Amino acid sequence: MLIASIVRRSRPRACPRFTSGVALALLLCSVIGCLAPPTVVVEDLLEPLSRPALWIPRDEDLAAAKLARAALIAHSVSRPAISDAPVVDPRFAKFLARLEAMDQSKENESLVPLAIDLGNATLDDPIAYRAKSRELRKRAGLDFRIEARLDRTIDDDPIQLAKRRQFDGWHRLWARTFNAISQPLGSTVITGFVLAPFQLANSVIHYFADFSNEEPLSMTDRQALVLRQDFQRKHPASEIAEELESKIDRATIRLEETLALRRVRASEAALDAGEPALARYQAEVATRTLVPHPLENRRLRKRIEDIQAKAVRLIEEESRRRLRSLESKPTTTSSRDSARQLARSLLARSSTHPELDQRLSDYRRAIGDSNRGLTQFVLALRQHESGYDVEARERLGEIAALGPEKTRMARHAETLLDDSWQNPYGAFVRLERSANRQELAWRLAGEWVRRTRYPNLPTPLAYLIDTPTIAITIVLAPLRALTSPWTGTPDWRRAPALAGYRYLRRFPDGAHQREVVDWLYDYESDEERWGRALRLADLMTNFDPDERLELVEKTTEKRLERVDRLDRRDNRASVLKGVAREFPDSDGGRAAGLRARAEVEDASAQHIRITKSFMLENPGVAGPNGLGLNPRLLNDDDTDGELHPDGVLLRGGRLLDILLIAEGADDEDPPELRSRKISKERLSRVAAALNEAVVRNGLIDVDARQPADASRDVYVERAGLGLTDEMDRRPTAESTHVYESLRERYGLVRGRDSILPFDLVFRGSLGDFSLGAFPRWRPPRETPDAFLYR
Repeated sequence: MLIASIVRRSRPRACPRFTSGVALALLLCSVIGCLAPPTVVVEDLLEPLSRPALWIPRDEDLAAAKLARAALIAHSVSRPAISDAPVVDPRFAKFLARLEAMDQSKENESLVPLAIDLGNATLDDPIAYRAKSRELRKRAGLDFRIEARLDRTIDDDPIQLAKRRQFDGWHRLWARTFNAISQPLGSTVITGFVLAPFQLANSVIHYFADFSNEEPLSMTDRQALVLRQDFQRKHPASEIAEELESKIDRATIRLEETLALRRVRASEAALDAGEPALARYQAEVATRTLVPHPLENRRLRKRIEDIQAKAVRLIEEESRRRLRSLESKPTTTSSRDSARQLARSLLARSSTHPELDQRLSDYRRAIGDSNRGLTQFVLALRQHESGYDVEARERLGEIAALGPEKTRMARHAETLLDDSWQNPYGAFVRLERSANRQELAWRLAGEWVRRTRYPNLPTPLAYLIDTPTIAITIVLAPLRALTSPWTGTPDWRRAPALAGYRYLRRFPDGAHQREVVDWLYDYESDEERWGRALRLADLMTNFDPDERLELVEKTTEKRLERVDRLDRRDNRASVLKGVAREFPDSDGGRAAGLRARAEVEDASAQHIRITKSFMLENPGVAGPNGLGLNPRLLNDDDTDGELHPDGVLLRGGRLLDILLIAEGADDEDPPELRSRKISKERLSRVAAALNEAVVRNGLIDVDARQPADASRDVYVERAGLGLTDEMDRRPTAESTHVYESLRERYGLVRGRDSILPFDLVFRGSLGDFSLGAFPRWRPPRETPDAFLYR
């Protein structure tokens, strides 16, 4: 009504009907404006930098400065030998006593423990430093950061770590023993304890059989050996040097046995595969491994000698067979002349077919019927070079069927037929049949057709131990066939597919081209490799256009999914441009073109994001000593603007993107971007706040540690030093790291290890119709460097 009255007073001569319409329109606009979500109100996104307040050092600050100077001097002067008793420098001890006598303020309550730790760090002997750190760790009221550093120092004791690794080995053995008893007993809770004796006996048999897979020196013992060797090398005059020497010698002998045993098993596998030369080489390496201790591992040495003797015997037999096949028979002058003329005609490119026929007839008359295989072999080569590949293979098959007793060319013909490059179609057929047999066997017996659970035991004994499990697997083969689309199956047809592609490459117009293409198309379609299926569809005549269009869309969709897994922007741009150029008329091609343009527009030297949740979890990053973000952006009030959950984005250089919740949107919609170029000082504060938050969180909680990212670390370090004016725009220098909170990384509740040493497991299996509950002892976790000792 107020708006209408104002309109009437301002325009008294207007038409009453017109005046009422204008008033109504203005009233509707005002109501709609009140109902619409507010736009971003905050324009001062970043607060001015606060200048550091003047700091007047206290007496304890001055004493700490003198103490630090004394520590540097004490560390720079010559030190006594390690064998002498290490002591703290007297000058440092004097300043430390003076600092301890002062009354500490609340801000400097951690100053004395830091000073003590600094004095301990001046000791050149790591053993003494760890002993002093243990004494300091017992002090009450330590800051958690000092506690974490002291714990790392104390834990960095090679001797204690070696003992812990050996204890891990015994712990793992105890866990295996406990689980071997508890699991079969607990699995019979529902099925009845009638089967308990059988399951318990079966578990005990597997328990002892599993020792065949163990090595003489376990992985944890190898870790302990390296730790003791490092300690002995750094402290040769230690009081425990003699004891360590004995332990190192015993472990070294077992390590040699472990490495040699690996070579022996590889040598035996090579003998079974018909490769005696490789078997002899592996046996020789095993022999050299045992050289340092010639009086140890006698049984293994005898085993190596037997393998070498067998390998040498097989190599000699193969050499004799090869020499016999290469023996030449006496020939007449006419046969030699005919053979020479035939060879010249075969090598000459200008030779005609009648000329070759005449030379071949002359040679056949000269040698008679004594070596018909040679003439047939020449005819097969001629057919192969003329493009009659099928006929050539048939003739080579006839020669190979004669056998080496009737013709020397049988071995050559068999070699050409078995070679996957010379006869790719034959390899394709042979491998396809083998794949069908393997798949059928796998459908019936599962993974047992590939290997046994205990490869180091005799094969009959290994299969005898697993007979009950294999029988149940065969009985449940129909059920496994029904669930295979969800559980997945091995790719048995990969080998014939490679042979098929090899055939298409060598004989693109071969007689079996369409057969191989159809088989490969079905194979690639079943594996959902639509790009390859599309290329094969282009080789088929009269292929359905609608089906091809569907293949194009599936191909583009598959490639666009791959783009999301690429970290480097140049790789993403390359894939997107390739899709857009290759399929410009498809929906996927157009989408790829739009994404490629967006990639170019959004490209930046860096792409380091700090989420809103991370800043709420670490207020120092967004606070006045860090980014200096306006507090109203983090108050969860949409009326004055709010930061998007994606947070802020460091673009490289001094560019900063602040991501806000857009007008009329919520936190699940794309953000509204506000770009700012911040000062060097503000960026330096951001880098310092990030580093402090990451280090502090990592000391408090292991799960809060950030993953390694070299490009991120380089940029943050340069930002802290104010060296980001020259941006490194190489794609390899870009980081896409995201600083996330613990809630974002692990969800609402993080999984924690139970304080109990075992887990309560409820387990049901369709494989043996078992259902039960039992405690399962947790084996010790592997250390991060365990992969180095496998």
